[in-house]
Amino acid sequence: MTAYMVISVTPEDDEKMREYEARTLELVPRFGGKPLVRDTDCFVIEADQRPGIGVIIEFPNKQAVKDFYDSEEYRPLKEFRHTFATASALVVGTD
Repeated sequence: MTAYMVISVTPEDDEKMREYEARTLELVPRFGGKPLVRDTDCFVIEADQRPGIGVIIEFPNKQAVKDFYDSEEYRPLKEFRHTFATASALVVGTD
């Protein structure tokens, strides 16, 4: 079983985005996650806006994604991201 978190994010502050990414990437492996792709030149097939960054993170299963996203450790990072970026995420998987 594998799950993928597919993220689109448009930051308004590149420095804060670098800090957020660094801190988040330290946390992801604790939940079995592994970053697969980070693309600043992605294109959208069906949507009204083009994200600044597209990211795909692999997790062992959908529950691991939920555990990461809802964790006490990630909560302050989520709140920090909300101050400088808009984002959306989709979780797809085989479980």
